[in-house]
Amino acid sequence: MFSVFELYEYASMVRRRFVELLSSLPWEELEKNREASFYSMKNILLHMIDNEDWIVGYIIPRQADKYVRKKWSEYKSMSDVVAHLNEVESRTRNFLVGLDANQLGTEVTLKLQSGAEFVLTVEECLFQSFTEQLYHMGELIALLWQTNTEPPPMQWFYNNPRRKHPHIS
Repeated sequence: MFSVFELYEYASMVRRRFVELLSSLPWEELEKNREASFYSMKNILLHMIDNEDWIVGYIIPRQADKYVRKKWSEYKSMSDVVAHLNEVESRTRNFLVGLDANQLGTEVTLKLQSGAEFVLTVEECLFQSFTEQLYHMGELIALLWQTNTEPPPMQWFYNNPRRKHPHIS
């Protein structure tokens, strides 16, 4: 049985592979409006990071009203994006380390900008954040293919958190 912790580790490894690849592309390519969900590859990546930050750092601790997202236009380089990713992943890891199985069943309310509200367990919130990232990774894959750029290996067997594969980059 997969744990939510393993899924997060997998998602983090894959996201890091995408960040590494995107860092090798010209900034103008990353900011280019591609008429995707959040227009550019940069914004899609930031949405993935911000979604984790919002759910883990604010929804689960019941502090949604304190969440403030930095404007994506304020990010001027991939180093800015990576710094943000490092902060969010650090907070997420600290949260996950302190989380025990009993807390996974605790219910919280997730309220969308549309006003729709959902009562979810902590485990469901974490799963929602994980799946949100997967959806947008698929979107990034399609956008990379449109630029004739091969996406990084994202399959479980390349990024299995149960087994490290040092020979695979």
